Amino acid sequence: MNKMADTLLYKVHVENKGWGAWVQEGRLAGTVGEGLRIEAIRIQGVDRYRVYVENIGWMDWVKEDEIAGTVGQGLRIEAIEIECENLNYQVHVQNVGWLDFARNGEMAGTTGGGLRIEAIRLLKSAEPISVDDHRSTFEIAPAPILVPTPTPAATVQGQKSGKIYLAVGHGISSDGSWDCGCVDGQYTEADLMLAIGKVAATKLRNMGFTVLTDADTDNDKNIAVCVNEANSWGADVYVSLHCDYNKAPSGTLPIVYPGSGDGIRIANCLIASAQVRLGLGTRGVIQRDDWEVADTGMTACIFETGGIRPDIGLLTNASAFGEVVVQGIYDWF
Repeated sequence: MNKMADTLLYKVHVENKGWGAWVQEGRLAGTVGEGLRIEAIRIQGVDRYRVYVENIGWMDWVKEDEIAGTVGQGLRIEAIEIECENLNYQVHVQNVGWLDFARNGEMAGTTGGGLRIEAIRLLKSAEPISVDDHRSTFEIAPAPILVPTPTPAATVQGQKSGKIYLAVGHGISSDGSWDCGCVDGQYTEADLMLAIGKVAATKLRNMGFTVLTDADTDNDKNIAVCVNEANSWGADVYVSLHCDYNKAPSGTLPIVYPGSGDGIRIANCLIASAQVRLGLGTRGVIQRDDWEVADTGMTACIFETGGIRPDIGLLTNASAFGEVVVQGIYDWF
């Protein structure tokens, strides 16, 4: 796969499952509620990292994209240290749940207790992040949920009102560096989503909605800032625009909080809008405890609009895809 310049990517090797897919900043890698150990990890976009492994202890430091841990030996990772400026990382530990975030080389996990790490997520921010352990018992859906093909209204009928937070994926990080997201040739996720977000924000406002979005300021906020703004503002719904990496298959893939009925409903509205207006299929809906849907205090959806390579002909049509986003959100209200 292409490396995403200046972007966090990570994947883990899980007991009985093997290597999972690459995930992006703020997203969960591993499992929760299945009792499965992480045995190895690879991380892109950091300086170096090391892990504490069952029967071995602390292993040597490895550089980005190298394997830390073991494969094929059935040994659990119990702790991890990651060195990278402004990096927070959080682990889900057996019998404990989510620990608070560690930062910039601190240890995340435990040693000496024989407890496996089951999941991990990474997030960059200028300031340390502290969260309550209120998600430790949530179970993550093991696979996307396939949905029927609902048909939204073909045209908008009248004005509506509501507060929408529309987040544009990636862009300027809190440390001032540029996070372009996934890349394929001349195309970057941040640029594609910014163009779509600008169109969507304008059209939503014309329909009567109040919209707060970093599309107005050229994608200058990372996801931690967006989530905090949405919560402080009291948004009715939070939608974050993303696209998948260049080896992903075609189709939309919304991500919502596990068990959120309203989250699944807005995901279906967005899926249907893309199907009806662009003929774009879907890979289903994922229910997963990602940062943007877990820490928002309102209905939230990470809208993976498609694959940056197979769907580029649609993603570069910002006007048409902006309309997809607009009509999907409109149908949800």
